[in-house]
Order: sequence, then structure tokens, then C-alpha cells
Amino acid sequence: MDIRVGTKLRVDGIDAKVIGFIEYANPQDRNNRWKEYRLSTNQGERWLSIDEVYKEYSISKPENKVGGNIGPEWKKVDEGRQVVVSCGGDVDVERGDSANFVEFEDETEEKTLSVEIWDDGTEYSTGYYLDANEIAVTGFEEPPKKKSGMGWLTAVVFLYVCFTVVGAWMDTTGFSLTHKRIDNFLKKSNNYSYVTSITGNEKQKADVYQSKATFTTDQVAKEIIDGIEGDTQCVTQKDDNPDEEIAIVTKKEYCLVYHPENEPNRVLVQISNRKYNYTSDNTPYKASKTGARWYRSHYYSSSYSKDASSFKRTPSAYTSYQGDTIHNLGNGYFDSYSSSVRQSSINSRSSSSGGGK
Repeated sequence: MDIRVGTKLRVDGIDAKVIGFIEYANPQDRNNRWKEYRLSTNQGERWLSIDEVYKEYSISKPENKVGGNIGPEWKKVDEGRQVVVSCGGDVDVERGDSANFVEFEDETEEKTLSVEIWDDGTEYSTGYYLDANEIAVTGFEEPPKKKSGMGWLTAVVFLYVCFTVVGAWMDTTGFSLTHKRIDNFLKKSNNYSYVTSITGNEKQKADVYQSKATFTTDQVAKEIIDGIEGDTQCVTQKDDNPDEEIAIVTKKEYCLVYHPENEPNRVLVQISNRKYNYTSDNTPYKASKTGARWYRSHYYSSSYSKDASSFKRTPSAYTSYQGDTIHNLGNGYFDSYSSSVRQSSINSRSSSSGGGK
């Protein structure tokens, strides 16, 4: 079967497109080789495994919730070492990468559970076996071609011109190519003082600041949103009640604005990279039990799925999460406030570059 990056497939009734592939060899099994194809489907990411030697075919999807909780319903059927001998397209491996693997089946011998143990973390996936006739090629779409490179002298001149022009434009408009960060705002603001740091896993940490004035969580959240010019992805307040905990999610950071337990006149801000939350389940500094539980469930509901893709080879504190799920994420007052601040900032930058007298 001629399958490559760009091939369109129909797999067990699912329309898919191949966006990457990995060819593995098992040195513990006479270097037997098989291929796994990364698929883009309207049901999310899928992996198609084709082993022509053993005539085994299966389709699976990442299942990070499994963690190490593999119950007695799963029977181990294979294990070994897989070494990447070739790859292409959108995959996060290189030739020579390797991992240990363990394969399980359920009692029907139809469903599968796979465990891959890489140097930087363990990945889990669940799926089921296919018959060869359930895999059909339906077309092909040429992947975008990489543009040909330019000579080094031309490239240097081109980059110099780009940096000069863009730099002048950024000076004029005040535009920044980087996202504004909450931690930088808190460090530089005279309204906040550093309190402490909490060390997490994978060399991550969270910093805690205190508002120097007597503010409500609502006022502090607005001040932070103003400070980063509305550059947020999601802002949610616990139970939609004034002066309750507020979580602010940006592209790279996760922030909690809250009152310490039994201290209603004090407002703390805990700020961390999202990788800290993905890898650690520490309670926020001096948070109440209900506040800590909401903090964790909000992260799981708002950010975990995306972060699991970004940090998929990093062990997560949420692989066996059994807590609450929050459904009313954002779309409330603070998201609207962020949007208005962001738009005002954009308009301000645009107007400052005009040709007025």
C-alpha cells in the first residue's frame, strides 16, 4: 500500500490525511520493521500502525489519562525496543531516537493499549485492530514545498534590511513581537511585592506576589489585564461571583488571583509557566481547600488538553486526574474586558503611526 505524507485515507469509515510518519525497527525481534502514520481527522489526531510482516493493523489515539493505571482487564501481548529508522512530515522524533514499548490487549483481543517509554517521558495510547480492507487510499494532496534557500550573502543583506525596517516600525508603533508576560508586569509594577516561590517538578516554579493596596480580586485582575494589554486566552472567575478567585490564562502563563485563606483584605497573585501546572499539582500558596480544588480543575478544563500536546513527552500531574471539570470557561465579563483592552491597545498603536500634522 503506497502511503506517504499527503496521502488521503479512509480508515474504518474515518476520513484522514497523513501528516507524518515514523518507521520503527525492533532490534530484539530480528530488526522487524513497521510504520506508524500520524493522521489528521475531523475526530482529532489518530495514529495508523501497519506491520506488514505480522499482518497487523491498528488505529489509536493519545490517551494521557491512562497514566500507570493499567487494570487487570489488559493482558500484555508484546514488548521490546523501538528505534526510529526513518521519519517524515509533522512528527516529533528524529532518526536514531528510541523507546521501550509494551503492548496490551483486552479480553476480546480487539482493543489495544500501548505504552511508549521515552527518555523524557511516557506516552499512552488506546485503539483497536483493523482488517487490511478497512484501510483505503482515497487521494493525495501534495504537502507544501519548502521554499528554496538563498545564497548566504543575499540572506545576510535580506535579514539586515528586514531587521532595519521592522525595528523602525516597532519603534514607531510600540509593537512587540513577543507576548506580554504577567510575571514581567508584576516584577516591574510598584503595586506588587514578591512573597515567595513554590518549586514544582521538571525544574518549574510558581512565584507569588501580594498587592500592596487593599484591592478586590476583581480590581487586581483588571490591573493585570491592563498591564499585559489584554493579551489573554481565557479569564474565568470562580462561580461568577465578585471578589472570588480569578484564573487568567495566556499563551505561556497561568495566573491565579485570590484571597489567602481567612485573610479577606489581602490579595495574592500566583504566576507560573503553564508547564509548571502541567507537571505539578501543588496547592497555591495559602489558598483555601475549595480555592485550590477550583484552581486545579480550572487548569485541567482550560489548558491541559493543549498542554498535553505541547509537552507530550513530559510526565504530567494530570494523567490520572479524577476531579471536577469546569464548563463555564471565560466568555464572561473579564474576557470581554480583555478583548476591549486588547482592541484599544491595537487602535492606539495604529493611530500613533499615522501621518497627522
